[in-house]
Amino acid sequence: MLRLLRIDLRKLANYRPFWVLTLLYGFLIISIPITVIEFLKWLKTKGADFDGFDPMRIPILYFPDIWQNITYVYTLPIMKIFLAIIVIISISNEYSYKTVRQNIIDGFSRWEFLVSKLSTVVLLAIAGSAVVFITGLLTGMIYTPEIEMKYVLDGMEFVFAYFLDMLLYLVLAFFLTTFLKRSALTVFILLIWRPIEFIIIANIPDEVSWIGDLLPMQAAANLIDVPFPRYWFQEIADYIPYTALVIVLGYISLFVFLLYRNLRKSDL
Repeated sequence: MLRLLRIDLRKLANYRPFWVLTLLYGFLIISIPITVIEFLKWLKTKGADFDGFDPMRIPILYFPDIWQNITYVYTLPIMKIFLAIIVIISISNEYSYKTVRQNIIDGFSRWEFLVSKLSTVVLLAIAGSAVVFITGLLTGMIYTPEIEMKYVLDGMEFVFAYFLDMLLYLVLAFFLTTFLKRSALTVFILLIWRPIEFIIIANIPDEVSWIGDLLPMQAAANLIDVPFPRYWFQEIADYIPYTALVIVLGYISLFVFLLYRNLRKSDL
């Protein structure tokens, strides 16, 4: 597997858009906490207060809140699309330049080709999660007034939820690219996928509203509940729902199965 991963990474390393998109993703991840704290500082300098409460004391970037807060923001499609485009370009180039066929001729099995691409997808999801983890850890260390290890660790499971969310998104990008073989169309579909799910959910009768939770991106969204209502004393789910976890893993498995089935039967 490592040999297959190295082969695929060698292709990406020589492709300039890979580095551009990776740097853009990293820049966005790092810039979000900075933007939040600068906004709170701006509110304070403008004399804004919440019934006499200093906005700088809102614990958005404090442990343990920071883990759910940042992972929720980072799972928005506009954040994930950069890594998805890397996957889309990688797959579409294989078909556009017929390198997938050449790989098979040179001795790659279809399963090995799939494993090489899936390994890259998993690595991207792990790398993205590592950047999120490091950003959250450093930000929390800087801004939390009193640091206790139990609060640092509390909520860290949301980084794992972010990993699963990102992995599903990238596998979906892989799946769509393989079937559509058009990178621009795949990016467009990924961007409108979530709004389409919102429309579907809005039109599901209340008696069967649970059906909406079975949609792939909604299931991924359910992994990390919207955390910000807690700051005006509303109840939130500060845990990863088991049902959402099972559904997301099910979709990842389904897309991988369909990818292999399509690759095995297609005329490359």
